[in-house]
Amino acid sequence: MKKTWKLLPKIFGDQFKITEREAIKILQENIYSKHWKHGPAGAAGIMWRDKYIQELFKLVLLDEDILVKKVGRKKVQQELFYHSHILKDFIVKAGLNYKRNKFGYLNFKNDYAKWKRLKFFKPSWKKGKLTNAKLLKRLKASNKKLDAIETAESKKRIAGQEYTKALVDAGKYEETPAGLRKIIE
Repeated sequence: MKKTWKLLPKIFGDQFKITEREAIKILQENIYSKHWKHGPAGAAGIMWRDKYIQELFKLVLLDEDILVKKVGRKKVQQELFYHSHILKDFIVKAGLNYKRNKFGYLNFKNDYAKWKRLKFFKPSWKKGKLTNAKLLKRLKASNKKLDAIETAESKKRIAGQEYTKALVDAGKYEETPAGLRKIIE
């Protein structure tokens, strides 16, 4: 026997006294409203079970790759949100609702970043590896800054030591544990 939506009122009809429409409405509100976009603990939401929505999102990713060449990596999401017809089709077909303002754009950015990291989509960017060469380059750069400060201080110190040595050699001052003392003649 094939199971359909019409069986729900027959199953729960005696117990809860609900009609077919009421059963469908209850299921839509309770099952499909929760975790539609994102599942619990970072898992994929319910909408990603639909292959058609997955294919539409792949088209959005392709559109993003095209727009990256035109507007650059930093402005691509804004361009997608405000001007891409492919993204608008995806939003309508997936049953999403984003307002066309700053807050809708921020919500979209958060969702889009999560969706791009889902396992069944090819990553559009790869995280770089921190290699020893990169670490050495970073350390050398920070050491250059320290060396520049150190050399300025050491130049002043060396100049002071040479001046002190010249005074002692001239016989006008003598060196004591407390510092220089003028020789009285």
